[in-house]
This record gives sequence, C-alpha cells and structure tokens, in this order.
Amino acid sequence: MANQGWAPEDLDDFGDEPPQWLRIGVAMSSSSESIGGSPTGPTPSQLDALCRALAPRIGIAVTAQAFSDYRALLSAINRGDADLAWLPPLVALRSASAGRTLPIVLPIRGGAAWYASALFAQPNITVSSIRDLRSVRVAWVDPQSTAGFLVIRAWMRAQQIDFNLAFSQQTFFGSHAAVVQAVLRGHADVGATYAHLDHSLKNIRSAAWGSAPVQVIAMAGPIPNDVLSASIRLPVSTIRSIRDALIHQDDALRAATSALLNAEGFIAAETEHMSPLMKVLKHMDDTGRRLTSIIPPPQKP
Repeated sequence: MANQGWAPEDLDDFGDEPPQWLRIGVAMSSSSESIGGSPTGPTPSQLDALCRALAPRIGIAVTAQAFSDYRALLSAINRGDADLAWLPPLVALRSASAGRTLPIVLPIRGGAAWYASALFAQPNITVSSIRDLRSVRVAWVDPQSTAGFLVIRAWMRAQQIDFNLAFSQQTFFGSHAAVVQAVLRGHADVGATYAHLDHSLKNIRSAAWGSAPVQVIAMAGPIPNDVLSASIRLPVSTIRSIRDALIHQDDALRAATSALLNAEGFIAAETEHMSPLMKVLKHMDDTGRRLTSIIPPPQKP
C-alpha cells in the first residue's frame, strides 16, 4: 500500500485470498439514525445502491450492515464481522493508531476533503498568537465538536498552553453559527470553528464566519471530512481494489456515494496529511466518550 503507511508490518501475513463477501458497516445514531453527521440517515435503498455499484468494480459481492453506534461498529471490525467502516476522523485515527484498521479514502465535499479547526477573533483584538491569550472569553461549539472544541484544544495542550491562564470564561454555544455570532457581537473574545482549506492544506478558502472580517489566531489540522477504513484482515489486493474503485468512480458508483454520503469524489488517505492530527490524539478531551461525526457543511459558492 504505497503512501498509506497505516498498516502493521505484517499486513501481508493475512494472505491475499479475496473474501467471498465484503461487509460494509455504518453507524446509526439513536436519535436520527444518521451517519456522517447528516440530519437524515441512510435508507436501505441507498445502502443497496452502494453495494450494487461497488460489487462489479471489485469483483466481490458486497453487503451493508447498520450498527447502533461507532463502538459497536469497531467491535465488529475487531471480531472480523465487518470489513469496511465509515468513521468520523477521530474515531478512524484512533483505530488506525491501535493497528486495527487502515484509512484508505476520504470523501470530497465542497471541493475539499479536509478542513481545519480555527481559533478566531475580531480584527481589533490585541492578540497575535495563542501565547498572547490572557484571561479571554472563549466560545466553543460543544464538547464533542471536532472543529469547534476537541482538535484546537488538543493542539493548544500539545503547545503547553495553560487554559487557566489563557481563558477567564469558557462557554459552549451549541453550533458553529452561534460561536461566530458570539465573537462578532462581543459576547466572546475568541471562538473555535471550522475553516475549509485549499489544496495546499495551508490556506483558508472559506469558513464559518463567511465574509465577516476576523483575525485567525491559530489553526489546527488538517482534519479529514470522514474516513473509509478497512480492517487489517482484508487482503492488500482487495484494499487496493476498493481504493481505486472509489477514486476512479463510474457513473453508478458516483451516484450511489453522492446520495449516501454527499460525496463529490474521493482521494487516497495519505499518511503525510493525517500525521498532524495523529500527533495530538493523546491530548484530546474526549477519551471514553461516545464519539459522533461532526462534519462541516458543504461550502457555498
């Protein structure tokens, strides 16, 4: 698996005999039965369309199974009862770091497969870096928000920022839009939200604040939208076939993935792009929590 770098050294020891069935797992939320942070979950017809479109491309029968949450899905992967899983970024990277799964492709939405967590303020603030933060009021989205809380805090903790000194008040506002309004209206000094990145993964092309003038104090990432991960038990040849089929989609597969995942296409999951997020995993606040996928909405033209 060139340029992937997520598999253990003995990946080939699992053999290269293609499975008779490929089992795709998706996690359903208890409230909305959704995946990928979407307000409407996958329908049986959408899952069936994906299975029917993928099977002839890889030469293996494909089936899909729904699980109650990501813990149940990963348990099935670990037991060998599922082969592929659609996962939120933090869940996928933790599983990969434990040597259980291999990230293979990332969906493209709004022309990008990546975003960042940005700490921003009004342009007149007298703060130019995170080390200048002293007793400021910060606006977070919610305790499980990838871009609006978890990643930027983990990155700051990795930079040895003392939150007791940096922040005098920390408030959860419940949404990215509410965080933006809190900062723009002066109810908070700084806020955390998502920013879509350009192809260099260094510059912001659009963000939650839209056209409002702001000062970006820090960015952490890049963060993949979400991840298709494969069990390390899958043969390398099968993993390559799945990756290539999704990157070079035919019309049927493109229609199926668009309907199910709002995906415009896919790119390979490259280690060099994911390593910054891997490095801050140990600093996350979400250890032991039930993780959900919180994906920024598609970019507007």
